[in-house]
Amino acid sequence: MPNTKAVGVAFSDPELSGASITNSTFTSSATTGAVIANATAGLYFLTSAITANTTTTTAPAGSIATTTNATGTGKLFVSDGTKWQFAVVA
Repeated sequence: MPNTKAVGVAFSDPELSGASITNSTFTSSATTGAVIANATAGLYFLTSAITANTTTTTAPAGSIATTTNATGTGKLFVSDGTKWQFAVVA
């Protein structure tokens, strides 16, 4: 089946229904949960405190989070499927 969409538009993803992407700027209307996600992981910008290996989450393993809360601010966290962990650079 030929692609009938304009160049750069391959499909419409319902996960992005509350988002707009303009040039290189991404804006989301999400107020809770993932800013953007698919079936395997998501990107979370939180306001709640995150303590590595203590704060629980239902975010899929591999999801990434940051928080504006004083407990965890400036840190990058990765979900292991049950808790937020510090991101590790290999």
